[in-house]
Amino acid sequence: MQQKKRLLIIVPHLREGGAQKSAARLSELMADRFEVYIVTFFSEELFPTAYAYKGELTTINQGTSKSIFDKIRNTIERRRFLKRLKKEKNINIAVSYMHAAHTANILSKTNERTIISLRTLLSKNVKSRIEALTIRRLYRKADLVAAQNERARYDAVTNFNISQNQTTVIPNFYNFKTIEQNYNEPLPDNFPPTAAYQIFIQVGRLDKAKGQWHLLRIFKEVLVAFPQARLLIAGEGELRSFLKQYADELRLKVQDLAENSDKTPDFEQHQVVLLGFIKNPYQYYPISDLFLFTSLYEGFPNALAEAMICALPVLSADCATGPRELIAPNESALTDYPFVTDYGVLFPPFDSEIPNAKAAILAEEQLWITAIKKYLVQPELMTRKGKDAQERMKEFDKENVKKIWLNVMKQAQ
Repeated sequence: MQQKKRLLIIVPHLREGGAQKSAARLSELMADRFEVYIVTFFSEELFPTAYAYKGELTTINQGTSKSIFDKIRNTIERRRFLKRLKKEKNINIAVSYMHAAHTANILSKTNERTIISLRTLLSKNVKSRIEALTIRRLYRKADLVAAQNERARYDAVTNFNISQNQTTVIPNFYNFKTIEQNYNEPLPDNFPPTAAYQIFIQVGRLDKAKGQWHLLRIFKEVLVAFPQARLLIAGEGELRSFLKQYADELRLKVQDLAENSDKTPDFEQHQVVLLGFIKNPYQYYPISDLFLFTSLYEGFPNALAEAMICALPVLSADCATGPRELIAPNESALTDYPFVTDYGVLFPPFDSEIPNAKAAILAEEQLWITAIKKYLVQPELMTRKGKDAQERMKEFDKENVKKIWLNVMKQAQ
């Protein structure tokens, strides 16, 4: 029997996040063809593992970087650890997720083929000049840069000195059967009746990239016309306190369940419910009317894709990148909004400014408000789109994307 090749997956941690989920999924996807090893950087105490995975997991057990000296020390330690592990395990292919992991993967390169899984539009996500310089100098040393869509690939080539011949596109993949099982998982017996409410949901980290202050402002205006509307936000992040304060300034009644193991909302007393991190957001989709996605930028938005797989009607900002590729896959440029397709509705991208809570509604926000009111009055308009979106997403079934990964890895061996 031929010995399996050895695949190393490098990711800072396996806590909540799209990159983390994708890394864990890749381990499961490739476990039947490769000996899989996973390396994370941070201790389980700081970042407890949230996603199922397959393979041998090793953690360097680092703390988070609080200064430039911490970052340099952590980088040196990662390089040494990975170089030693790659030699000991005779790694054939090393795939990394997120910038810190890409840096460590390239710096520790031995004889294996290095693949960077690019999760975002680089030009929108670079945090500093030093990081931009690091990307330009290091990423071109990888054997392959796998972007999630063509816009992200073009951005990497155009703005970061990466050869087009060194890049490819590998989209996210999804296990439809598992998502369907989670979707059908019943809510707790004590969950309140929902028939009297119009329920909106967003799933994603609570950070600036998700633009959730726009979501709150839009919801506030919809609430005036539909007082039984309710908003669920599933996710955790550094903006939780800010968003609670912002909602308070909008005079929205917020229930914060982030620290509670019981995620049962009180719809009678609260209009906005912060669920915190939940392992199975899909079970909330059957009670939801619309999935609202207000991101300022994305790579490949898992949450939006999964809502479409569940046939939940989606409304999304046309941010870079991801939503357009999912909702309007044949459109290269849009100027007229809202842009309505068979799969959902796109709205103009938001800028990064956070308006005062009491500031007048923006023109971009008003487009959302008008559309949501329309779809609440005529829900059948969106129901068909949800079903068509579910059919469209079969392109991203795990078996289809697995063939792409296997082809790439075959070339890398």
